[in-house]
Amino acid sequence: MFLPSTMSATRSKRTSSKILRKAQKFIPKVFLQNTQPHSQKIVLLELHVPTSLVRLYPQPPEFINTDSLADLAMTAGPPNSSDSTTCLLHGLLEDFLIYSRREKSQWLIDIAHDICDPLQKRGSLQVLDASGEGWINVNPTDPLIGSTYLYEIEAMISLSKISVRTGRSITSATSNATTMANQVRERDGKCWVTESEDPLTNSHMCPKRMGDHVLRIIYRDFVSTIPPPAPLSIYDDICGITLTPTLDHWFDTYELGLHRVGPDLYECHSFLPPGWPEGLQRTIVGAWRTPPSAFSLLHGHRARPPQPQHPRNPPPGLIRWHYLQCVLRKPMRMEGDSDDEGNDSNFDWPSADLDRGRAMQGAVEQQNDLQRSVAEWIIAAK
Repeated sequence: MFLPSTMSATRSKRTSSKILRKAQKFIPKVFLQNTQPHSQKIVLLELHVPTSLVRLYPQPPEFINTDSLADLAMTAGPPNSSDSTTCLLHGLLEDFLIYSRREKSQWLIDIAHDICDPLQKRGSLQVLDASGEGWINVNPTDPLIGSTYLYEIEAMISLSKISVRTGRSITSATSNATTMANQVRERDGKCWVTESEDPLTNSHMCPKRMGDHVLRIIYRDFVSTIPPPAPLSIYDDICGITLTPTLDHWFDTYELGLHRVGPDLYECHSFLPPGWPEGLQRTIVGAWRTPPSAFSLLHGHRARPPQPQHPRNPPPGLIRWHYLQCVLRKPMRMEGDSDDEGNDSNFDWPSADLDRGRAMQGAVEQQNDLQRSVAEWIIAAK
């Protein structure tokens, strides 16, 4: 690890001061709790990016029904001129540790890449030093700590976005969900997680309402080594995996993500929703207060494609995109996000920590500013 260059250190010192001032306004009650005697210390982790490097997305059209409109809606424009930072993730350190597991800082580096630069992964991760005045580089094997991290990149970036699973599909009426389900089941034959052969459900990697044209942009950004099938459709079998109905429900609501840990090998990560009953444990077959010993706990269970060499298996990049949605959605989220509400717009992404790369740099100044920022910037595709 080493200190940044003089130029970077000057900017970082100014940036770190802004981050600290924002954090003090954003979570004053948390710091007050830490000063009380005999109170449990709350340790937080934040991930930021310099706002001046973030290109903004234009106001998208109401409907996206051509590739050119998809390119228009998902091509970022000029960056914000602010010298502040945009908070990408914010949450309890213990929440991050649940998912980073053995990967330590490499997990956060990968998530930062996927949010900011999924195709080229050009950035590096830095962490605020002990003095709070500068930054030091993060080694992938470093343990995650309760501090502020900064994703530095010598390029302009646009940010990834998240979706929800309700609303109208904008895919053409000629798409055939039944055909897709049959093809996925014929390809897999059993559940990726439990290896059960019945009952089974086709689980969509990307929401149907995303539509074909936006899917092609996501594919371009997250699947770098494989050319997309022509024409790629949201109902192609490479966009689906086979799960049991219970697992499909959690997968569909971004409460179950598959984190790649090796070739054709994934680890199940369970993202419990707010208000999940204490003591209720998720297994690979359902939730129990006292799970039978024969049922493996869902979190940490290994999953794999039943036919690893099949040419129509989902590319790892699409599975990575789905996992990113789980991370952004819960539990490491910006304070004040709405949850599954919004209007009837075909471009509404409720509950988004990130909104089409728009820099919500004012979002952490105070609660009212955050709510206005979310209302103004979060636009989504149904």
